[in-house]
Amino acid sequence: MKRKLLLGLVLASFATFAAAQDRPQFPDLELLDDGGRPLALSAVIGKATVINFWATWCGPCRVELPELQKLYDEVGGKGLVVLPVNVDHPGLRKESFGSDTARLRPRVESFTANAGLSLPMYYVDGPTQAQLRVGTIPLTILLDRKGGVVRMYEGYSEEGMRDLRELVAQLLAEGGGKKGSPK
Repeated sequence: MKRKLLLGLVLASFATFAAAQDRPQFPDLELLDDGGRPLALSAVIGKATVINFWATWCGPCRVELPELQKLYDEVGGKGLVVLPVNVDHPGLRKESFGSDTARLRPRVESFTANAGLSLPMYYVDGPTQAQLRVGTIPLTILLDRKGGVVRMYEGYSEEGMRDLRELVAQLLAEGGGKKGSPK
């Protein structure tokens, strides 16, 4: 309940770039990779992180994901992590990940191949997806190296992507030099 309340406050109240000391902390999530292996969001603390919630049926996602791939290709080696999180399957369960994603995985793989994406794809289980209350997709969240929310972008726009690029450059200039791999 505490995590749900915190996330609600973060998502409801945060819209603009905050000073580093004022950035609300994004809750630690557990993502699942294509093989069902967990990745805790806390594992990428120390790197600027872009979390992107998307779906295969989402037109704007078809534009935004290649842009995020390009951004990662350009600056991933300087400390940026991009975590695309597919939300096509709201009932996904950790304990039956393989069977739950059997129909979904070919769609995701086809989508990523057609879009020329090499970023690893992630999923969240149904309860986590429900807690996040992801309504508009794509939903992109930029986190600083400490896991603080820098900015959220609902939907896709060229202006939003330009802003994201500028903020990523600022975050990367703030210091640190960890490589951008989530693992």
